Amino acid sequence: MLRKIRIALLGLLLAASATMSAHAAMSFHRGNTAEPDSLDPHLTTSGYAGNIIFEMFVGLTTVDSKVNVVPGAAESWTISPDGKTYTFKIRKGMQWSDGTPVTAEDFAYAFRRTMDPKTASRAAPLLYMIVNAREVNSGKAPVEKLGVKAIDATTFEVKLLNPTPYFLELIVHRCFPVPRWAIEKFGKDWTKPENIVVNGAFKLAEWIPQSRVKLVRNAKFYAANDVKLDEVYYYPTEDLNAALKRYRADELDTIVAFPPSQFEWVKENLPQDLTLTPNYGLLYYTFNTRKAPFNDPRVRNALSMTLDREMFVEKIMRGGEPAAYSLIPVAVRKDYVPPPSPWQGVPMAERITKAKALLAEAGFGPGKPLKFTFRYNTDDIQKRVALAATQTWKALGVEAELLNSDLNVLNADLRNGDYDVARYQWFAEYADPTSFLYLLESTSLGDNHSKYNNQAYDAVMQKVYAEADHAKRLALMQEAEAMALKDSPITPINFYVGKLLKKPYVKGMDANPRGINISRYIWIAK
Repeated sequence: MLRKIRIALLGLLLAASATMSAHAAMSFHRGNTAEPDSLDPHLTTSGYAGNIIFEMFVGLTTVDSKVNVVPGAAESWTISPDGKTYTFKIRKGMQWSDGTPVTAEDFAYAFRRTMDPKTASRAAPLLYMIVNAREVNSGKAPVEKLGVKAIDATTFEVKLLNPTPYFLELIVHRCFPVPRWAIEKFGKDWTKPENIVVNGAFKLAEWIPQSRVKLVRNAKFYAANDVKLDEVYYYPTEDLNAALKRYRADELDTIVAFPPSQFEWVKENLPQDLTLTPNYGLLYYTFNTRKAPFNDPRVRNALSMTLDREMFVEKIMRGGEPAAYSLIPVAVRKDYVPPPSPWQGVPMAERITKAKALLAEAGFGPGKPLKFTFRYNTDDIQKRVALAATQTWKALGVEAELLNSDLNVLNADLRNGDYDVARYQWFAEYADPTSFLYLLESTSLGDNHSKYNNQAYDAVMQKVYAEADHAKRLALMQEAEAMALKDSPITPINFYVGKLLKKPYVKGMDANPRGINISRYIWIAK
């Protein structure tokens, strides 16, 4: 009798175990570059925050697993013959995560909130092609004058000043809809897990700063039946050595970067996990042009021309990154040909001689050495490159002190102009040279870390945006970049190569030049 009871209990345990296994949550653990600076879609342009925002919000357009632009919250759209009016049809029956219908008015609010100067959105200047956007964002016109409107509950219209061939690609990232009622009720706390309302595939369940962000499936998402993952975890992985260790220990299913010193080991030992992809990223050094002596182009050029980019990428980075002498990564150029660098190909000895002469003209020399602080984010590879840069400058009689901080602190200090010289990076939101030339427009307040203010440059960029002829537009962009290379408010160092490590059981995560992999397309097949 006792034996029968034991067998019956064992059977029940096995059945319960099988049931639990069948219903075990499908979880995905992702390494992310850094702690998100904000999860409000209108308050950040950082990619590491954007990765999470992409999971929770869907704009008018979105991307598929191969980053092709596809319908998002808008199921379709039409473009007027002159290319200046976009009319979007919002998906019928689409809901917010609290069951509230998503309407065209939600998008009118999102565009206006982004452009409202009270919001202080760093992304606002990216959208100056919209009628009255510049005037609204500068406080010269009320937000109601912005060239957007909800024609009815499912029809949303945007009017542009000029035809903008990348507009549909740009709004993949910008002007995500946000819940007005939640923002008005909770203020800046609306993005807390207990308050947030979303329209995307996942909803925020937990945010433990410097530890993890947990997302759970949103049952109200319009394509919820196609989403396979139940949970997605994002972990800050600014420490690349720690990230690789966690990946090898199976704590992380994917990471987007690892120590360059481990590149050859990874290629040899984890070839099935590694994917290399040229992407839309630029690493650059920026000079604070509002602060003397970096308001002097002679000083900026002296420091720029003596940086040995080839040595940086071949001896220190060692990850296949190409040295950069243009602001525009190869993957973004299409048929754009950058102007020649003023000193690319010039022997280093000649560059050093010229740089010393420029510094002397600017009033620096053996009796009065140039001294400044060089900022970089806490990272072993960036520290080694920074050390190499300061050693190069030492040959000019320049004394540069290194100061590191985490990426969010560096980002904030650069935005506020609280630095001398620093390294930073930019990843394009659309495949057009203007996505990098934008960084130097005087109106690009959130992302123009150099504080470069050149009216001639701004005037050429306005011509770029207004020019419909493709060949003339290319020539104008070359003219703008030539100005930037001559003045060196920022100096390109290298273009990025995506180094994605993912476990073989991670499916649906396609390598692409934008480095965007939305979890709604991904599943785990163990």
